[in-house]
Amino acid sequence: MTSTPGILPVFENLPGIRACFTTRRGGVSTGGFSSLNLGSRSGDAIESVRLNWARLLETQGWSGHALALPGLCHGSAFAEITAPALQATAPGLPDLEPPDADAVITNRPGWVLAVTMADCLPALIADPASGWIGAVHAGWRGTRDGVLEGVLKSLFDTGKCDPASTWVALGPCLSAPALELSAEIAATLPHHVRREDGRWYFDLRAANRAQALRAGARAEQVLEHGGCTRDNPDLFFSYRRDGGVTGRMAACIAFA
Repeated sequence: MTSTPGILPVFENLPGIRACFTTRRGGVSTGGFSSLNLGSRSGDAIESVRLNWARLLETQGWSGHALALPGLCHGSAFAEITAPALQATAPGLPDLEPPDADAVITNRPGWVLAVTMADCLPALIADPASGWIGAVHAGWRGTRDGVLEGVLKSLFDTGKCDPASTWVALGPCLSAPALELSAEIAATLPHHVRREDGRWYFDLRAANRAQALRAGARAEQVLEHGGCTRDNPDLFFSYRRDGGVTGRMAACIAFA
């Protein structure tokens, strides 16, 4: 018997919003994917992934919602979901997957926006006053290309969101001591890189916090959840720690 999916609740005090970062606990997957693997391209049995998604959606009150999962190409592109949400026909699988995006935004009810990850930083965006939400996937490439900053600037510059009422949550990811990069890659990252004993490290969380602030988000409304994915094997999947054979967590947000 599987347990309830393990989640880190997000934006609990925001009216009309339900959001979370998942952990690896409470699913049906086995082996290196144990147990709440939400990555359909991770190598796990697709039926297990479908059951894990269905279990998560049910426990969050999202059964029957449409699920939008961007394709994650490790860039800065994002997609706006404008279609009305329809009853989900295949629980646990996306009803829409923008293939060339690392983030999705919408003001449409009935959608669950989600991104998956296993070391990259997930970010969730919510403005309950205007009714816009977003989910962002930012690895070192997406961070270098400014994916979170670009999404927030677009929301602010077009008037979709007001910085005064917009909240950003940064989820579990590799910590700075765990994210080692080559000197060549480090040279392409302008900020939040440090050198120690001849090795280069990147602070993914600090870099994305700085992007949120540059875009106009309020410092007190940029929240941090979870720890280092590499250093918490009982709680998080980690691609680097597990040599690529691992599951995926998810960051999810929808209107309550």
